[in-house]
Amino acid sequence: MSMARKCKRFLCLIALCLSAANAVPDEANRMALDAARSLDDILSGRSPGAGAPAALPPVTATRGGREPAWVGNPYAAFPRDRYVAAVGYDLSRAQAELKALAALAAVFGQTIQSDFTAATLYSEAVSKGVVTVSQNTRIQDTVRSAASMDNLVGAEIGNVWDNGRGRVYALAYLEREKAVAIYTQMIRLNNANIRMLTAMNTAQKNTFNGFARFKLADAISDVNAGYAQVIAQAGGPSDASLELTNTGALNIEAATIIRNIAVAVTVRMDRNNRVRDAFAGVLAAEGLRTQGQNTPYTLVVAVTLEETRFPNNPHVFCRYTVSADLIERSTGAVLLPFNFSDRTGHTTYEAAEIAALIRIERRVAEGYQTVFRDYLGSLLPGI
Repeated sequence: MSMARKCKRFLCLIALCLSAANAVPDEANRMALDAARSLDDILSGRSPGAGAPAALPPVTATRGGREPAWVGNPYAAFPRDRYVAAVGYDLSRAQAELKALAALAAVFGQTIQSDFTAATLYSEAVSKGVVTVSQNTRIQDTVRSAASMDNLVGAEIGNVWDNGRGRVYALAYLEREKAVAIYTQMIRLNNANIRMLTAMNTAQKNTFNGFARFKLADAISDVNAGYAQVIAQAGGPSDASLELTNTGALNIEAATIIRNIAVAVTVRMDRNNRVRDAFAGVLAAEGLRTQGQNTPYTLVVAVTLEETRFPNNPHVFCRYTVSADLIERSTGAVLLPFNFSDRTGHTTYEAAEIAALIRIERRVAEGYQTVFRDYLGSLLPGI
């Protein structure tokens, strides 16, 4: 094969690879929009793509008289083969309905409770538009509230009875078929977002943004696991048919990304690299590399040590100031600022300065570790 043909073939392969990489987000975006439309249809009382809304069982509200059979057995009003039902009671109708909805969620057991951190991260990502949901505000609100699993999407209040003696009962129900349809579409929507978040090349992946994308994908996967439990307990298909993403694998990949990120640490006015070693130790403890050239990030630290004296005070003081900025080289943006100042005193300035350096090392080891971990935990991808 001639060199020209080899080059042409090589360029074609590159073009195909780039085309395939670009196709993943496009295809995933179409999947997300399709799932959102189907979810909107279901929540509107329509089957996906259908026009006429399906009729819901009418709400019956009564006062006094004989206690309805459903108070003691909710399935007397809503048959078990089609519905999941639960009863709640309180002094007012509003509170009774809230308790009925909470009791309905409890029917599915604690196994459906999503991790609070994952649900919060997911909800925030939806609010900020990082996760593609829909322009429809009802869908956005539904997706955000569903993540916590406090209440079940599609749940309705069916019956209310006031016994006339200060207690109101409410019956909440969830149609099994509708629950399976709703939560299946939300899993489809989330699966599409996971695909979009994790579609990156190596250079994009080994950054804080790449780490954030995989951590968010992991959170979405955790939320999906809760949805799958609802589907299973409502009589729907198994996990395999839902194409759930492996949460553990996403978490492992996020940890691998951290280990591949390098941060150069530079300190002005250091003493025998003591301050540099303190900051580098924190970053290394979190898995990052602190060696190498042309790193995507740099931690620029400035240290000021100044002698200070006070009238009528026999001690000499060392006032110290530390300012550290984690900077993204490509943009020059300061991702994480960190600074503190204080003073230490002693009989000589040399001793005061030594004491100041010990304090700085301790403050960095404890304070910067906390700040940096909080930063990693709060990251949302910038896409």
